[in-house]
Amino acid sequence: MALIELFSKIKDFRRAEGKRYPLTAMLVIVMMSIICGHYGYREIARFAKANREKFKRYFNLKRSQMPTHVTFRRFIQEIDFQQVNQVFEEWIKNYVQIDDKEWFAIDGKAIRSTVKDYDKSYQNFVSMVSIFGQKRGQVIKIAKLHNSKTSEIPIVEELIRTLDLEGLILSMDALHCQKKL
Repeated sequence: MALIELFSKIKDFRRAEGKRYPLTAMLVIVMMSIICGHYGYREIARFAKANREKFKRYFNLKRSQMPTHVTFRRFIQEIDFQQVNQVFEEWIKNYVQIDDKEWFAIDGKAIRSTVKDYDKSYQNFVSMVSIFGQKRGQVIKIAKLHNSKTSEIPIVEELIRTLDLEGLILSMDALHCQKKL
């Protein structure tokens, strides 16, 4: 199944009167922009503007303008990460075959702009935990965690469980070398 078809399964969170661009179009523009190396909101908006005619034709967009960086920012911040992640994982299952004895690195990285209470000993932040395939150079699973609600340990355990594979070689931080694990 094509990724665009799977994107149509994602529930649109926006108000009816605020929908100037279809959800699928917004997701595809953001995804294509990131794949092409344009990560910031302004870069995504410039990418959309540079490819405006193609996007208008493909998605049958009625507006001549592309979304602004502010629109992309709000869209990315408000979209349900879990839904997008599930759709992406469903799509990638068709294309990624994991071999026996394959190496994977599992690590969590804090998202810099999400740090709160930076002046206190216990900071609150959002972190992304990913499973990275060494051989193919791809992230195959990802999860988001809020430092104030949980730790990296149960998230990593769940990611490993969802892989549902045996014979893999996993590399992780010393944090995961505990008796109970």
